[in-house]
Amino acid sequence: MRKTGLLGRRIGYSKSPEIHERLYTGKRMDISYELFDLPREKIREFIDSLAVNQIIGFNVTIPYKEEIIGYIHELDASALECGAVNTVVIKNGWRIGYNTDSYGFMQSLRDNRVDVRGKDVLILGSGGAAKAVYTGLKKMNANIHMAFRSETRRKEFPEAITISPLDQVTDISGYHLVINCTKLGSVNYDEMPIEIRNYSSDTILYDLNYEPMHSAFLRFGTSAGLQVINGENMLFNQAVKSQELWIDALNLF
Repeated sequence: MRKTGLLGRRIGYSKSPEIHERLYTGKRMDISYELFDLPREKIREFIDSLAVNQIIGFNVTIPYKEEIIGYIHELDASALECGAVNTVVIKNGWRIGYNTDSYGFMQSLRDNRVDVRGKDVLILGSGGAAKAVYTGLKKMNANIHMAFRSETRRKEFPEAITISPLDQVTDISGYHLVINCTKLGSVNYDEMPIEIRNYSSDTILYDLNYEPMHSAFLRFGTSAGLQVINGENMLFNQAVKSQELWIDALNLF
C-alpha cells in the first residue's frame, strides 16, 4: 500500500491522520497516512527508506520544517517564499519541497470572513509556521507587525513594519488580528504567549495550535467577547492542498 504521513517529534496528538484518512476514503483511494515520530538522528534513515516503504510523500511539522530543506532535491516557489517546508512530494525518486501552510492559513481567513487588507496584523513567533503566515499576509496586503525572541531572525522578515520582543507586548488594541505562531500554550494549557493588558473589541485572536481546542490565548479572547479562531481550519485546508500535490505526482487524475 502506498503511504503518506507526518514527520515530526512528539506528535502523537496530531489530528492529521484522521483528516487525511477521511479525505482518502472520500476519494476511494487506497493510501494510508501515518505518524513518523522520529528523533533528529533518524531522519536520514527515514529519507533513505522512502522508496522501500512505498512512501509517496509526507508532511513536516515542528521541529523539522526548516531542517528538512537539507534533504530536498528541489524547492517549489511556495517553500522558497516561506523559507520552510511542510509538504514533500516524491516524484520518480526526486524529493520536492512545498509549503501548503501559507495556503491553508489564507483559506482559513477566508473561511472565517476575516479581511486583512490594509489592516495591522501582529504575528507572535518567528519559526516555520510564522514564516508561512507572514508570506500569506504579504499576499493579502496586510500591514505586518511581529513579536518574537530571536534577534538573529529579524532579517528574515524584511517587510515587517515593526518587530518587538515577545515579552514586551501587552497592548494589542491597535491590531485587527493577532496570531499565535509559537508553541506557547500548546503544552501548558494555561500558558499565554503574551500578557494582554489592553485590547480592542474588534481585535481577533487566532491560535495556530489546534490542540488544545480552547487554549489560554483563545479562552482570554472568548471571555473578552472577541472573535477567536482555532488552527484546525488551517490544518484541514493545508491537508487538502498536500493531497492534491501527492495525487498529481502519481498522475492518478
